[in-house]
Amino acid sequence: MLETRTEGWIAGLQLAALVLKKSPDPSVYVRTLSGSQRFLLDYLCEEVLASLPEALQDFLLKTSVLDRLSASLCDAIRGKEDSDRFLAQVERANLFLLPMDESRQWYRYHMLWAQAMQHEARRRLGAATVRSLYRKASEWYEHQHMLPEAIEAALAGEDFARATTLIERFVLPQSFRNAYQNLSQWLRQLPEEIVQTQPDLCLLAVLALTFTTDRRSPATWKQVERLLQWARQGFEATEQWEKLGEALQLHAELAFFQGDLGNVLALARQAQPLLSEHSLLYTDNVGMSGLEAFLAGEMEVACQHFLEGYRRAKSLSLLSSVIYASLLLGSVCLEQNRLRRASHYYHQALAYIDVDQDIVRQQLLLETGSTEPFFFSWAYHCLAQLSYECNALSNTQRYLSAALALRDKPEAEIHVLASGALIQARLLQACGETTQALDLLLRWETHTRFPWSLRAIRTCRARLQLAHRDLSAVEQWAQEKEHAFDPRTLNQEQDLPLLQQQEEALLLARLRLAQQKGETVLNELAPWKEKARAQGRRRSVLEIQLLEALAHVACHKPVQAKGSLTEALRLAQPENFQRVFLDEGPAMHSLLKTVLPELHEASLIAFVRILLRAFAQEPGTRSAEETAPLRGESLFLEPLSDQEQRVFHLLVAGRSNPEIARELVISVNTVKTHVQNLYRKLGVRNRIEASEVARRWSLLSSS
Repeated sequence: MLETRTEGWIAGLQLAALVLKKSPDPSVYVRTLSGSQRFLLDYLCEEVLASLPEALQDFLLKTSVLDRLSASLCDAIRGKEDSDRFLAQVERANLFLLPMDESRQWYRYHMLWAQAMQHEARRRLGAATVRSLYRKASEWYEHQHMLPEAIEAALAGEDFARATTLIERFVLPQSFRNAYQNLSQWLRQLPEEIVQTQPDLCLLAVLALTFTTDRRSPATWKQVERLLQWARQGFEATEQWEKLGEALQLHAELAFFQGDLGNVLALARQAQPLLSEHSLLYTDNVGMSGLEAFLAGEMEVACQHFLEGYRRAKSLSLLSSVIYASLLLGSVCLEQNRLRRASHYYHQALAYIDVDQDIVRQQLLLETGSTEPFFFSWAYHCLAQLSYECNALSNTQRYLSAALALRDKPEAEIHVLASGALIQARLLQACGETTQALDLLLRWETHTRFPWSLRAIRTCRARLQLAHRDLSAVEQWAQEKEHAFDPRTLNQEQDLPLLQQQEEALLLARLRLAQQKGETVLNELAPWKEKARAQGRRRSVLEIQLLEALAHVACHKPVQAKGSLTEALRLAQPENFQRVFLDEGPAMHSLLKTVLPELHEASLIAFVRILLRAFAQEPGTRSAEETAPLRGESLFLEPLSDQEQRVFHLLVAGRSNPEIARELVISVNTVKTHVQNLYRKLGVRNRIEASEVARRWSLLSSS
């Protein structure tokens, strides 16, 4: 370190060594070593500088303010045209001048020498003269189109008004390609009173701050909110309405990545009427409008907003907005009971990330203020949720592991929207690790600052407790939900998004079922079912149908129970929803066994048998003999279509492909396609393994 500080200057090393002998902490001394320290300053000024001619001393003092020197630049700050002669003289005299290029057009002073000369320049020339030198240097750099150097010279000369103007010229409007690291350093040097009166500068400071610091930390977020408040006040006072809208929208976006969804929607609503379609942030506002519609359960409206945002973002190469729209389009499809389409959108988002990784990372770094690839994690959580719905728990774990590997701090606050509906805790519960799941939720709750996230975590915890038959804990949750039991919670129910209200209402219905209050459950579910149907939320309708079926059982109405369950099976079977049945526990298991003999549709019969097989593998009901799979056999089957069922019957009966084609009046090529699909869905490689799977899993009905 000492060698680096002295740049190999032997006299400097010798002088430093003498002082180090007397220093109680040499490492601290070396780190702070500079040319302005007394022993070096005295030596350089008294032994070196004082021995030089006055004109040369003047040259050295005035040019010491420059990080690098050229004859033209030195002429500009001195107001003379003889600097090339002085530079040659200084170089010949070995006065700490180092050439920076082969042609000797640019030089720099030795660091310790420059520091000593700057200190002496302030003493001899005065602060005003030194500031004027910096200003002249800044003007020269500006004329040479060297804006970064011009900005740094203006800041060094404390010409903050000029620095502010140059910084605004340096910035590319709304671009993630800005040199935010440099901008952050420059803006930190501006007095707060100057930044506060410049709303454009406030927005720039926000971007620089979120790009270069941990934006997720409360301290950084406090600075961000203060800067945004100044920006909004400034734009409002000057009636710059579009810029006010952009400030509000930027605030909304940063709040989104914080997980403060309540504030996100409020800010985006304020920004919407102020933004024109020419603003890049208009595209993001369209996405926020879609988010609000989604959380309100209005899936068709949300879908239109997300599609519009997707198209606009793609045309403008705003890749993070494209990925955002893709992921939320997938969430809409999931709620509409279209798992395959949801999977398409989720994989599409990952494809964008993989293809344009560097650009996406730069854009996300600007938006999230963290090296954590937020959208990577979100996409993996979404795919984990899809796998969970199909009971493909090994895939769920694989996607979760991929998401968790991206997080710097595993204990960090959960982002409810981007966490796959707390799928990590649900997976632990499904694998029989309830204690670990509850501990995980408790850790998340400790780090959570925002009301919606807090409510979602506590609701998830209560559901796990209910599955574990801890009724007293769930009853306590129900009581606390009606009151403001925490300063972070919401005081008014209408503040909570409809989808979260529904989640809590359905958990209350499950609690009522555990308390044998079937009629109450039916009455409470009716408006939720009607609302879900009106909004096209078939996934919600499915879940409500299952609770209705269990409520009918509690009311000793077996016919109605079987009717509701059959309707639910018809909703679930085409897209292979399994966990929605399995998570209802033993009561659903019993009801499925009861309804199986009365089913007549081959596809539903096969689907119920898959569910019963899955129930047999749930924690506490597994048998090693029952669950041992064949080599290559999939434990998580995809339902077979009616035509595939017919082909399967004939295949297992030993018919050849031409025989199957004649019997079903289809081509041999079509038969081959069905057979290949069957092998894929069953996880087998030939007819023998297919027949064994059919026998072991009772996949073929007797009808």
